Amino acid sequence: MINMRLLFTLFTLLSAGCSTTHSYEVSQHGGMRDTLRMGKTQPRISFAEVVSKPHAYAVGALANLDGEITIFDGTVYTATTQDGTTAITAVADDTYDAATLLTLAHVESWQNCMLPSNHPLEKAIELAAIIQGIDTETPFPFLITGSTNDFQMHVINGFCPVANPNLAAKFQPWRLVGSQSTPITVVGFYAKNKEGVMTHHGSNLHIHGVIDQNGTITTGHLDSIEINSDATLFLPIV
Repeated sequence: MINMRLLFTLFTLLSAGCSTTHSYEVSQHGGMRDTLRMGKTQPRISFAEVVSKPHAYAVGALANLDGEITIFDGTVYTATTQDGTTAITAVADDTYDAATLLTLAHVESWQNCMLPSNHPLEKAIELAAIIQGIDTETPFPFLITGSTNDFQMHVINGFCPVANPNLAAKFQPWRLVGSQSTPITVVGFYAKNKEGVMTHHGSNLHIHGVIDQNGTITTGHLDSIEINSDATLFLPIV
C-alpha cells in the first residue's frame, strides 16, 4: 500500500490548510542543460540548507550525478545505483549532502483536487491548477497519490545517457518499468516554458515517484506515468 506516513502527512497538511492561506515559491538550483549536457555537476545547494525551512518538497539530482533526490515534507530520499542493475533508496545521511540540480518549494498546506479525466497528465494538472486559481505561467509544485499500471522510472548513474550515448554498461541508469497496479506517490513540478532548466525538452513536468512495497521504499525520476482514476491531486493553497 502507499506509504502511510506520506498519506498521514498529506491529510494533516490538508486539514491544517482549510482555514489559513499560505504562499509558496519555487526556486531552481542548477539547470537540466547545464548538468546533464554540459557536465556542470558541482554541489549547488546542501540538504541542510533545504530543510532549514520546514515542509520542503523537491526533485533533482545529487552532486556529480551520483543519483536522484526526492524530498517529501522535509524527508530527503536519495536513490543511487552502482552498476545500473540494482538501486537503493535511503533517507539522506552523511554519505550524500548536496544537490547539483534541484527544483524546490516549501509548502505548508495543500488542497486536494479532482484530476480531470480524459486528458494527458500534464494537461490535467494544468486544468486543475487553473480551476484552483493557480497561475500556470509560473512554476508550481504538486503531489499525486494513487496507482499506476504503466510507468517508467530511472536512477541516474553519473552520466546522462542521452548526452553520452556510448556509455559503458556500468554507467547506465537503473530502470524500473511498471505493468501492474502499483501504489505510488508522485512529487512534481509544473513549469511552463522552462525546458532545459526545470524540465526536460518536450515537457512541462519534472516528476519523481515514491513507491512503498511492503515497507521497502523505491524512488526515482519518472520518465512517464499513466495515473489510474483512483488518484488524488494535491495543489498548494494560494
